[in-house]
Amino acid sequence: MKRHPGLIPLSRDHHDALVVAQGLILGRSQAPRSDWPTDRRAQADRVVAFFAHTLWSHFEVEEAHLFPAVVAHLPGEADLVAQLIDEHDAMRTRSRDLERDPTTDLDVRLPSLGRLLEAHVRREERVLFETMQREMEPADLETLGARLRGHAREAASCRVSSSVADTRWRDTELGSKRGLRKLKRFPTLAEGPARSRRPLT
Repeated sequence: MKRHPGLIPLSRDHHDALVVAQGLILGRSQAPRSDWPTDRRAQADRVVAFFAHTLWSHFEVEEAHLFPAVVAHLPGEADLVAQLIDEHDAMRTRSRDLERDPTTDLDVRLPSLGRLLEAHVRREERVLFETMQREMEPADLETLGARLRGHAREAASCRVSSSVADTRWRDTELGSKRGLRKLKRFPTLAEGPARSRRPLT
């Protein structure tokens, strides 16, 4: 399915994330002219920088705008949203671990992070975004797209640091598992059958 214009900025970040994920999994880039390092220690530095400069703000915009819109308009997808939040948390933890210890067991830790990142991106693109485009009203997708564009303009003028992004997310109602469970109790946001977490296909 062709990606809705409102979701394209997120999909562009996803493309970059998949390139990084493949470099971590394979230990090299498949692109002949890529500057992806072959040294694992240098790869650790590269992925920490990628998280700080790109993925922290990407996670923030999804958690501040995308996920609340999904829970509001597609309450049956609340379990999927919870899974994606868990994956964000796991990647934040692993990135910080790499920042603290960028040398130990990199032949295990880096491919593992790459597989998690790849699976997460595929799940958002193939499951979440496809469901949104099938089931959300076009006007609601347009409204969401405007919010995402507004956030992107704000981020371009003042890049949010990883620590601030994480704090701002944790301070929101949806920013904790307790907050997500609270949202599920509101009929207007979460009525409908609960759906089990689905594997990536």
